[in-house]
Amino acid sequence: MGDTGGVLAGKVALVTGGGRGIGAAVAMAYAREGADLVLASRTDAELVATANDARRLGATVHAVSADVADAAEVERLVRAALKAFGRIDVLVNSAGVGHREVPTWELPPAEWDRTLAVNLRGPYLLARAVLPHLFERRQGSVINVSSICGSVAYVHYAAYTASKFGLEGLTRVLAAEAKRTGVRVNAVDPGLVATRMTGFEGAKPERVTGVFVYLASDAARKITGRTLHASRWRAEVSR
Repeated sequence: MGDTGGVLAGKVALVTGGGRGIGAAVAMAYAREGADLVLASRTDAELVATANDARRLGATVHAVSADVADAAEVERLVRAALKAFGRIDVLVNSAGVGHREVPTWELPPAEWDRTLAVNLRGPYLLARAVLPHLFERRQGSVINVSSICGSVAYVHYAAYTASKFGLEGLTRVLAAEAKRTGVRVNAVDPGLVATRMTGFEGAKPERVTGVFVYLASDAARKITGRTLHASRWRAEVSR
């Protein structure tokens, strides 16, 4: 099991998009704080590398190759997590895709469909599969990775913007439905982060993990239905 000295000691976190970028950085931060991990990604080589790095920090890690847009694969992922650890305490929906910068009327339907499938259908499918288990234990945290595009209309990024606006709405609906269960649902706007999607412009992914650790921890047990911004979350939660 993970290091018992961290703020996430004894918790099991399922992190999608765990092979690279924000998902991988969050996984490593969780491992440092004592959590054990279920990592999911479609990129096997990167997934294995992240899993091995987390194991070197003392975490027990179960890695699963899965497409979050596929309902059967999501069910298989959650079954594997429960078989490996017996429970899930934290779900981080970090898997995401972008698309080409084009006017909406030039965006091919296939690109629209894939963007919405991964960025919005995926978190819905994961929540659908994981929440019943969290409700049984009357505790847990769901964290959706949003974007500034979840609140600002970015021209030429219609599908990505629509997916993140939708994810913000899904976050609030789930939080309301989970009210009084002890389960909380929040979103994080990480800001501009240096990932493949952004052309590696922005802050290093490791710089934005603090808010993810906080939302996964018991210190955030009263926070739900919120979108916290990675650059100013401490001020936001102190209001």
